[in-house]
Amino acid sequence: MAILISMNRLLAVAFILFCFEIGLFLVFVPWSQLWEHNVLLVYSLTLRGFLLNNFVRGAVSGLGVVDVGLGLSELTRFWKSLKIAAE
Repeated sequence: MAILISMNRLLAVAFILFCFEIGLFLVFVPWSQLWEHNVLLVYSLTLRGFLLNNFVRGAVSGLGVVDVGLGLSELTRFWKSLKIAAE
């Protein structure tokens, strides 16, 4: 039973870190040189015009903010579960 609880905690921490990592990536990468000099954009001018649009970049960054918010929500839920388990 203790192994199951520790495995659940490990998976929760991994999910929280995943949310933060993906969220921060989505917030910052659309505004970086990596986004503008992507190999896929060389082959399609339509895709290039779409992905370099500031509104699309803002939408991708907004998705990253939502993902960071999800990570914060899961972090608070994780801390509450640790407090309950400690009592």
